[in-house]
Parts: sequence; C-alpha cells; structure tokens
Amino acid sequence: MLIKERIANDLSGNLFDANCPTRRFFRCWLDGSYNGEEHYRRNVAFIQKNKDDKRRMRSFVISEFVLYTACDSHCSPSYAAKMIKEIVPANDLERLNDELIEDALDLVEGM
Repeated sequence: MLIKERIANDLSGNLFDANCPTRRFFRCWLDGSYNGEEHYRRNVAFIQKNKDDKRRMRSFVISEFVLYTACDSHCSPSYAAKMIKEIVPANDLERLNDELIEDALDLVEGM
C-alpha cells in the first residue's frame, strides 16, 4: 500500500466520531503511548498552559496530528500535511481541528 493510500485509509472514517480509530490513536499519540513519558509531559504542560488560547491550541493540534500521521504512515511531516490537506475536504478541516482540540483538552481534564 502506498503512503498516500495509507493516509487516505486512516482519514476515510468518520473523523467527527470520537471513537473512530484515527482519533483514538491520536489520543494515544498525545498520551505518550507512541513517544514515551517525556512527550506526554510536554503535551500536558502545553495544553494546561494554553487551554484557553484557541489559536495556540489549534496550532498545537495541527502540528501534533501531522506528526502523528507522519509517524503512523512512515513519511515526512511535510508530506503528511500535504496529504491531509488534499484528502480532508477544506470545509471539514476546521471542524476536525476543533475535535482534535477537544481530544487534547480531554487529556488534562480533571488535573
């Protein structure tokens, strides 16, 4: 399977369903399951500091989602970003960003 096909497959589900595999694995990315405790701690610190700043949270989740997609698809972050923009309809990208922000905020809920 080509990298583009892998990314398209991951993005083909209902990305607005919090239980879709891509969203669940993204939450695993944020909680350090992919990159370890230091990544988790860095994510928590950033989210706690910026949880009320929508612009910074948007930038954070876009960056992390691109890095997650690149890691999961074994490609460069720039290629992953290009494919995400190509595959996800433009009018859905902002809504997806909002959903990813909610996923990130869930990581620190109750802390």
